[in-house]
Amino acid sequence: MYKNRSIVFIKSYRFIFLSVSLMLIFLLLFNFSGCESKEKVIKIGNQSVLSGADKFYGEDQLISLSMATAELSPVRIGGFDYRIELVTKDDEGNAEKAFLIAQEFVQENAVAVIGSTFNGTTKSSIPVYSELNIPFITPSAPGEDISGGYQNFYRMIINNSQKIENIASFLNNDVKPKKLVLIDNGEDYSVKLVDYIIEIFNNKKISFNKRYSVKFDSTDYNMLAENLLIDEPDVIFFCAKPNELADLITKTRKLQINSRFITEEMGMEESITDTADKTELEGLIAIVPQPPSLAKYTEDKKSIDFWRKYTDFAAKMKPPTLSKEGPGSFAPYSYDAFYVLINAMKTANSIIPEDYTIELKKTSFAGITGQIAFNSNGDRLDPQSTEFIVKNGDWIRYSQ
Repeated sequence: MYKNRSIVFIKSYRFIFLSVSLMLIFLLLFNFSGCESKEKVIKIGNQSVLSGADKFYGEDQLISLSMATAELSPVRIGGFDYRIELVTKDDEGNAEKAFLIAQEFVQENAVAVIGSTFNGTTKSSIPVYSELNIPFITPSAPGEDISGGYQNFYRMIINNSQKIENIASFLNNDVKPKKLVLIDNGEDYSVKLVDYIIEIFNNKKISFNKRYSVKFDSTDYNMLAENLLIDEPDVIFFCAKPNELADLITKTRKLQINSRFITEEMGMEESITDTADKTELEGLIAIVPQPPSLAKYTEDKKSIDFWRKYTDFAAKMKPPTLSKEGPGSFAPYSYDAFYVLINAMKTANSIIPEDYTIELKKTSFAGITGQIAFNSNGDRLDPQSTEFIVKNGDWIRYSQ
C-alpha cells in the first residue's frame, strides 16, 4: 500500500514539475518575443532658438528636420528597423539656457544633436555633448573659434575664416590685380574682414598696394576718391554697405577712375541700383559665402525640389509653424545635416555614437548644399562661395 502511494506521489511530482517547466519555458518565450517586438527608436535632438525676435531661425530648422525625419523614418540599421524620434528644445538663443538644454539631451539619451543657432549657444553646448562624444552639428553658427578643438563638433556652413579665405583666393587667383587697394568702412565687421585678408596675403607673400579705413562721410569719401585717383588701382575691394559702396563708386567715376570694384555679401543688394547710376555700377562683383547650388539665381534641381517640398511640408504642419515666409538660408544645411547623420549610422550599422562617429568623420555625401566632407576640425572641407557681377544694371552669376 505504501509502495502504491509512493508511485502515485512520484507521478504527481513529475506532472507538477513538467507543468511548471512548460510554464517557465512559455513565459521565457513570451518575454523574449515581447523584447523583440518592442519598437526601436533613434532619438535625435533639435536645439535652436524658438522664441523671441529670432525664432524664425529655429522654426526654419524645425521644419527642415521634421521633413527629413518623415522621409527617412523608419530606417534599417544593423539589421533592425528604427523609428526616428526628433526631440525639439528651445534654448532661447541664450548661452546659459543652451548649456542646460544640452544636459537635458544627454540625460534623455539623444544619440546626436543638430544645433545650435548662434555662436554663443553652440559654444556653450559643445563641452556637454563632448563628455559622451555625442555628435553636435550646427547648420548656422559661423564662428571659427567656437569648437575649441572638440572632436564631437561638426559644421554644415562655411565658417568666417573660410569665407574670407575664398575672397582672398578670388582676388589673387581669378582677378589677378596689378594694383589692389583694400578698403573697410570703419565698422568692426568690415575692419576685421580686411585685416584677415591682409593676414592671408602676408602669409602667402601676396602683395597689395594700399589699405584705407574710412567711415561713411561725404567729405571723407571725396578725399578717399581723390587719393584713389593718385593710387591708380586697377582693382578696389571695398567691404561696405550698399549705399556706402554706391557713393564711393559714383565719386570715383566722376573723377574718371575706372577701377574694378569688388565687394562681399554685405554690399550685394538689389537696392544698390537705387543709389547709383546703373552704368557706374557696371562690372561690380560681389563674393557671397554660399555654394553655387544654393546662391541667388540657382537652377540646381536638388535645391528647387527642396524649396518646393519645404513649402508643401510647412503648409501641412499643425499648427502652422513658420512666422515668416520660408525657407530661410540655413534650411538646406539643417536638412543635409540630418541626412549626413543617418547615413553615418547606416554605414556603421550602429546608432551608438562611439561606433558611427568614425563614419561621420569620413563623410562624403552629395547634399543640397554641395559635396559634404569634414576636415579634422569638423568644418566643411573646401566650402564654396559664389560670385556675382552687375551687367546691364542687374546682378547675374559671374563667369570669366
